[in-house]
Amino acid sequence: MGVDERIKAIEDEIRNTKRHKGTEHHIGLLLAKLAKLRRDRTHQAAKKSAMSGGGFDIRKEGDATVVMVGFPSVGKSTLINRLTNAKSKIAAYEFTTLECIPGIMEYGGASIQVLDLPGIIAGAQDGKGRGREILSVARKADLILILLDSSSPWHHGIIIKELQDVGIRLGQKPPRISIKKGIKGGMRIHSAVRLTHLTPQAVIPILNEYGIHNGDITFGDDYRAEDLIDVLEGNRVYTRALVVVNKVDKTGGIPPGFPHGAIGISAESGEGIEELRKAIFHGLEFMRIYTKPRTGEIKWGEPMIMRNGSTVEDFCKRIPKGFLKGFRYALVWGKSAKFQGQRVGLDHVLQDGDVIYVVKK
Repeated sequence: MGVDERIKAIEDEIRNTKRHKGTEHHIGLLLAKLAKLRRDRTHQAAKKSAMSGGGFDIRKEGDATVVMVGFPSVGKSTLINRLTNAKSKIAAYEFTTLECIPGIMEYGGASIQVLDLPGIIAGAQDGKGRGREILSVARKADLILILLDSSSPWHHGIIIKELQDVGIRLGQKPPRISIKKGIKGGMRIHSAVRLTHLTPQAVIPILNEYGIHNGDITFGDDYRAEDLIDVLEGNRVYTRALVVVNKVDKTGGIPPGFPHGAIGISAESGEGIEELRKAIFHGLEFMRIYTKPRTGEIKWGEPMIMRNGSTVEDFCKRIPKGFLKGFRYALVWGKSAKFQGQRVGLDHVLQDGDVIYVVKK
């Protein structure tokens, strides 16, 4: 059998196997084999695309990149024209957009790149449509915007599965699983909590499938076989996402069946667009940092856009004048300072609205 046939056979076997403690060992092995086959298929597709000159050659610009994913004719082209300076072709038939259209959305002092991709369809990760190229771009996004038609709530589940199958984990944190390889003595399993989904009989074969036979594995939480496989694969992408329901002007709001927290808009009329801009900005977990010059006023209208959790060192790396070299200390005013004008080092964590002045040797 080819790779696609083997993947389908394993998926069918998993689907037809009732999941309980007695089958966890078998299902875990199947999941590991499935993950490796999907990885091989992705690598083959990437090589084929590179040889044929296919794929989307997108240069990342701005402070972050947002990728819009949705079915054909859901309104992506209309929405990107609303949000950004892009000029994407719009027509009332499917597959109008056959290439990647980039645009820049300016909001809150940030320049956010938004990408309009061709419509995704079921089976995208199997190569249907331009699915593999679309999903490869989605893997590089800082935020994925899932755009749905208000008449088709079931599209959400299809898109989630396609993203999941290429290793994109939406709204998740990387599993706290540590693996230290050894030379002999077999595998020793440690856990901070009681494992209710995994037994040693399930863990050991999965590790063996990846060539790990000796060492220590530590679980920081009660994880499943899928989480362990994600760590072993080492190529998963953990990305934030927004679910946006378009054409709510035709349905009088968001109908039942859509995920809780979805944002309702009408790309055609402009309804909900400002709320969406704000949600994109906050979804990217931005903060605004201001630089205090040696002389003159602070330029409040020109913040440096950084991610939550950024440090003084991260700030210095963004300054083109080589502030990191010869750094002595920084003075900080704002929420992160214990007192205004606090003297801090490179490891100081900044907060939104902070003002910073760097002193060099």
